[in-house]
This record gives sequence, C-alpha cells and structure tokens, in this order.
Amino acid sequence: MKLSDKTGVQHIVKSLASLGLKEVVICPGSRNAPFTISFNRHPAFNCSSVRDERSAAFFALGKAIELKQPVAVVCTSGSAALNFAPAISEAYYQRIPLIVITADRPKEWIGQGDGQTINQSDIYRNYIRKSYDLNGDAVSNSDIWLVRRSLSEGFNIATVSDKGPVHFNISLNEPLYVTSEVDEVSPRYFREVISDVLISKEAISNLSEQFYSCKKVMVLAGQYPADQFLQDRLEAVSHFKNLIVLTESTANVHHSNFIENIDQCITHLNTEETEDFAPELLITVGDAIVSKRIKKLLRDHPPKYHWNVHPFDAMMDTYQSLTCAIKMEPVSFFNQIESYLPGIISDYRDKWLQLKEDKRTKHNEFCANCGYSDLKALYKVFEAIPQDISVHVSNSSPIRYAQLFDNSHIAETWCNRGTSGIDGCTATVVGAAAAAPKKKFLLITGDMAFYYDINGLWNDLDVQNLKIIIINNGGGGIFRILEGSDRIDEREKFIESAMNSTAEQMAAHHGWEYLAVKDEPELDATLKTFFSNQTKRTILEIFTDAEKNPEVLKQYWNYLKEK
Repeated sequence: MKLSDKTGVQHIVKSLASLGLKEVVICPGSRNAPFTISFNRHPAFNCSSVRDERSAAFFALGKAIELKQPVAVVCTSGSAALNFAPAISEAYYQRIPLIVITADRPKEWIGQGDGQTINQSDIYRNYIRKSYDLNGDAVSNSDIWLVRRSLSEGFNIATVSDKGPVHFNISLNEPLYVTSEVDEVSPRYFREVISDVLISKEAISNLSEQFYSCKKVMVLAGQYPADQFLQDRLEAVSHFKNLIVLTESTANVHHSNFIENIDQCITHLNTEETEDFAPELLITVGDAIVSKRIKKLLRDHPPKYHWNVHPFDAMMDTYQSLTCAIKMEPVSFFNQIESYLPGIISDYRDKWLQLKEDKRTKHNEFCANCGYSDLKALYKVFEAIPQDISVHVSNSSPIRYAQLFDNSHIAETWCNRGTSGIDGCTATVVGAAAAAPKKKFLLITGDMAFYYDINGLWNDLDVQNLKIIIINNGGGGIFRILEGSDRIDEREKFIESAMNSTAEQMAAHHGWEYLAVKDEPELDATLKTFFSNQTKRTILEIFTDAEKNPEVLKQYWNYLKEK
C-alpha cells in the first residue's frame, strides 16, 4: 500500500487504525495532503470530504454522536485550524471523542511572515482534553516512539479516561505529495481499561439513610443518549412514592410516572406551592438542562441533599447545593443502590403526577384553539413526527419550544447543548445522517440557525434520509420572548437581527426539495405528505408572525396559570 512518504504520518495513520478509528473527515488543503493521501488509501478508514472547516468539525461531531465512536477531523494549517474551534468546544462540554488533526508549518517558520502560518501549538487550550505537537517527518527512533506513545495516550484519553476531543498538531515539511510503499504491520500501541466502580457498603449505608429521611426526592435527568438501561433503572425507582423523575426531551427517557414537560408544571407555582414541590433530596444524572425555571426553583429552594451522578463531571454544582459527588455511570449507580433504598409513605410523587395531568389538559386545550404561531406550528409538527425518526433540534427558540410537547414517540432527540450555540446545528445532523444511512432524521431549526449554518449542506454527500423543518419568524424570535427585551430600542436591528429571507433558493442550490407554508391550513395539508415521502430530502419552511408569536406564548402561560 502506497501512503505518504512522511514516516511520522505513516505511524500516526497506522496507530489510529490499530486503535480502532474508522471514520475520518478531511478538509481540502495542501499542508494536510500527506494525511489526505494516507487516510484515504488505508483500508481501515471511511473518509468523507467536507469543504468548510467549521462545518466539517460539526459534521464529525454528528458522526461521533450517532456512531458512539471516535471520529477524526483533519485540516490544513493557518486559520483553517481556528475554524474547528466551535465544534471542538461543543465536543468538550458534551464529552464527544473527536480526534483533531491539524497540519502545521515547520516550527522555524512560525512568526516569520510565511503564508498560512499561525501559532497552532495548544491552540484549543481551554476546550481540549489534551494537545500534542508532533513531527510528521519523524525519522529517529525516539521521535517515532513519541508519535506512537502520544497517539495511544491521546486516543485513550478521548475514548476512555477523560472522554472528549484531543488535538494532534503535526508539523510537515515540503514536499507534501510524495508517496512510498508501506508495510501493513501494525505499530505498537496500548489501550486503557477502566473497571466498573463499586460503591462501598459504608457509602451505600449513608446514602440509604439520607434517602429514608426525605419524603420528597427528585431525580432530574439532563441530556443523555437514548439508553434502554437508563430507561429501565429510572422506571424502577419511579415506583417509590416519595420520588419523582423529571426529564427533558434531550434526556431520551419516557414513562407515565415521569414529568417530561417541566416548565408546564412549575411556571406558575406560588411561593407556598413551590416550597411544597421542591425536593429535600435531589439526584441529578446526565448533562445540560434546558429549563431555566427548574434551575431557579432549585437554587431558590436548595435541597438538604444533592447527589450528582456523573462518570466525569460529578463535582459539577449547577444548583449550588451539592453534597455528594458520585463519579460513575448512572445505570451502574442505580443498579447498585436501588435495592437498598427503603419505601416511604409519601404523597410527593402523586402530587407531581396530578399537577402534570392538570397542566397537560390545559396545554392541549390551548394549543388546539390558539392562533397560528410558532407554538401552534410546533404543536402540529410534534404531533405529526413518526415514531422511527431521530430528531435534532437547534438551539434558542426551537429547543425551548420542544420542551412543551410530547416527544415520547420519537426515537431519539438531540441538541448541541454543550455550548448551546446555533452554529453547527445543520452540519451536526448531516453528519449523523451520513453515519447512519438506514435511519431517518429530522432537523427542527430556526431561520437564524439554518441560514447561519448553510455551509452544513455544502458537501457532496447524498443524505436522502434527512428532512429539515425551518421555523421562520423573521430573525432571532427568542429575543422577543425574553423578559425586558421589549424595552430595548436596539432589539430589532442589533439583538434580534430581524430579516426577510427564505430558504427557497438555498434549497435549490444544494439540491433539496423545498416546501413553504404560511398559515394553518397549508401546514395541515403539507404535514400529511411531508413525512410520508422518504425518497426525497426536503426542506419545509414554516413562516410565522414575529409580532404575534410572543403574544400567543404569553397567553399560553397565562392560560396554564388559571385554575
């Protein structure tokens, strides 16, 4: 097999193959040509070409999320490397294993006015698990040993011990396009193995005593990939009378005993009611929580005990009440402790479930009869989504609206909540769809998020298994529903960035079928066929009134408040 003649590159590529890397996303460029040649020609790798570096990194992120495997992303030197940063930061906070490879100029040329040359050493320092500077032209035994050892160490950090992105910055001298015959013998590498954590008898005893002393226990589940084992464990503990499970759409756990629409239930609780529903013991699992209201409730009414169960970030004190950091997978935690938790007479769970039923009835009443708006449109969209579709939701308004609707029938819900930015939402789901061509995907996004990430469609991948719904409310509609924004003269131009655009020509340019609706009858008619045709990749743009949307939402919250 003919790979690049760069010895260091050869060992990097062969090491990653031996370690089990399969997916590589490559951006165009010359300085990274040795990697392009070597990855593309090595039989272990499936290589994708994505032109824009920012989109490429989010594309790799989407692949890694869907495949639950590490994915490498490769670029040339200079500002190309900087464009990886948004996706790397998302991977960092979501603990997604990205193997970031940036080609670099020889060190002696840094700061010497040479073209496409910046200081790339530790360039992602605040958002990377570990960075390595390596010589792609490595020849000496010690240099080759360093390359091999660093690749093994970095790969294990990314996938096992401290999950998340790792960075390999590789200096390369010209010439860059020379190849040589390379043997297929795998280089030496090592793997890290971490065994399951066992909770000591003393710790179990202490936790059990705390649980027994509390008539109000809340399990709050944040973002988590769909996991049947976690589903089963939370179902099992939800039968305790003193315990209620609160989840969000991105937690991907569903049950009639769970509270799955948190804000509906708690928004209009008065002071006395809030104290009644606030927990004495809080158990948190998973990652980011969307609801600002539940964060405020828990900070304003801190529990006596707070256990945070997380394999890496157990000491995260989001609610300013942490008493016990439990560094382990939540499934393993509940498996070990469930049988030691005593049954307690309490009406806590039933009070929550009654509140849920009352608010759900009012929710359905209002949504069925409210005027055409973001709320109405998304109410109908979520009702129409088939069971076998995985849904990605963009940040800002869409993910907040998504928390109001029933999503128990959806295969999986995902959102880039690591940094909660609108950048990369489209590229992420395109990556996921490309990684799983037999699955069906839907992106629900806002107009700002979609237009901002239009380069996510700028590739040669024929993702026929993806559909996109754009809620076009004329700009950053979320800023019309945030308290106080209506008092700011600069809102429309500078904060909301109001605009009058459509995706029709963008869709045509990128080879997508385009549909548009501007009222409820059109939406009803279009949704009947939108999901049924699975042979065409389609963009549905739903236009709503920017002025009306916040009014309808305000009416919604007021209606829920009524007894």
